[in-house]
Amino acid sequence: MTLAVGDPPVGIAALARDADGTLRFAGGEFTDEQDVVAPAGEERSVAAAVARWIASEAPPRVRLEFVPEDAPTLEVMASALGARGYRAVRSRLIASPRLGLPGDFDTFVQRLGKKERHELRRKIRRLENATEATFRWAAGSASGSGSGTDAERGATLDRFFALHRLSRGAKADFMTPDMERFFRDIADALAPLGRLRLGVLRAHDEDAAVLFAFAYRGTLALYNAAYDPALASLSIGIVSHAWAIREAIAEGFDTYDLLRGDEPYKYDLGGKDRWLGRLEATLP
Repeated sequence: MTLAVGDPPVGIAALARDADGTLRFAGGEFTDEQDVVAPAGEERSVAAAVARWIASEAPPRVRLEFVPEDAPTLEVMASALGARGYRAVRSRLIASPRLGLPGDFDTFVQRLGKKERHELRRKIRRLENATEATFRWAAGSASGSGSGTDAERGATLDRFFALHRLSRGAKADFMTPDMERFFRDIADALAPLGRLRLGVLRAHDEDAAVLFAFAYRGTLALYNAAYDPALASLSIGIVSHAWAIREAIAEGFDTYDLLRGDEPYKYDLGGKDRWLGRLEATLP
């Protein structure tokens, strides 16, 4: 369900009710962050209005997960629901690293720790010495205009799915037919708005890595990535991220968001933790 706050609406919240009556944000396990949607300056009032509506519905349990701790939502909703008879408990869930981008790529590299800086330069040099390597944004990922760009977006997504299936273990199992449709639907919806970026690292005459990212209000947010495991020795994973950061800086982005999860490579790139939390509220 989608709850609109105000008339005309100044904010919205996408909510869902589980079979046991638990009310939660509508996003599932593949939604890295969840929150109310509100313009700057209205976040607290929208969160409070959503909490009042939830209390009026009196669900036995409210579970709101993966909400940024630096947003007011958890605090405001815990207070509002607590005042209406709920036992509200907030907890920290997981890190969602991000990094601020400087004005040029050399400064980004220089800002890394000594070890991380040395390793990144070494890995880029090793790849460039082994093969001609390039990075680009796929046509059709930033704009939906024209059949040619749509065709390239489709072909890039095909390669993205194929690279997932070349992987081993959970990464290969992740890309089911349903998940493939999920990614295509997102890409088709966001590309015409200019909010999709498909980054492609080409090496050894093939598209060896594909990054699936969102572009919005100065932030480039990495959602998923796939690589050719046969080229793992050339560190195409970390290099593709570094070159995506280089292109993001050139395009004027000020933040590179690595989203949910604390994988080591995110900190090798200089990521700083931004925490996501949970609110669990129950009626006595």
